[in-house]
Amino acid sequence: MEMTLKLIEISGGYGQRLVHENISIDAASGEVIAIIGRNGTGKTTLAKLIAGELPLESGQIRLDGEEISLMRQWQRAKNGIAYMPQTEMVFDKLTVAENLALNSNSDIETYELALKAFPVFPSRMNQVAGSMSGGERKLLGFIRTIIFGGKVLLLDEPSEGVQQENIDLMKQLIIRSCSKGVTCILCEQNLSFVLDVADRIAAIDSSGLLFYRPVKELTRKDLVGVLSV
Repeated sequence: MEMTLKLIEISGGYGQRLVHENISIDAASGEVIAIIGRNGTGKTTLAKLIAGELPLESGQIRLDGEEISLMRQWQRAKNGIAYMPQTEMVFDKLTVAENLALNSNSDIETYELALKAFPVFPSRMNQVAGSMSGGERKLLGFIRTIIFGGKVLLLDEPSEGVQQENIDLMKQLIIRSCSKGVTCILCEQNLSFVLDVADRIAAIDSSGLLFYRPVKELTRKDLVGVLSV
């Protein structure tokens, strides 16, 4: 199986403080890889290392066989890493329409489907994003990411603060994108979300990678155990 994204023994963190050491994960075209772990174990840090928001101390990140470890965040985005950080990624002073228009590489078919899926947006395209609720801004950031047209969706806690009905719509759009060959890296605490969409799960804690296994080999009890250690 050809791998779209490879993390090869990567280490990194914040200056002198390493959060991850020698993490190796790979992801094939069309796969959803979930990263789970308790709060504070470094899921967001791992996402930032993949996105290029934080530099690697050692190891390699490869995208379609090309090493991108030394690329800056904007270069990785240009090469196909569509990143949704845990913090909101919308421009509060711009309208919904203007926020969406910033993604010049947009997948038009997915864009239209996303707007149909989330009926809150089509009638509010001229609303300033900063006047929306936190959950609505999170949804807007999700749509911006998923229509980017990248090779890899890198989603950090997308369901946090979002109503269940909208989480269900998120799942559908992730599955649809991956059916078209997009790879998804999903950092997520919501186990129902993870079990519904993931093909493989990487569990991490402060000591590193606990396991990296297909979902079909794991039970919900296994995953709850990781989050409650």
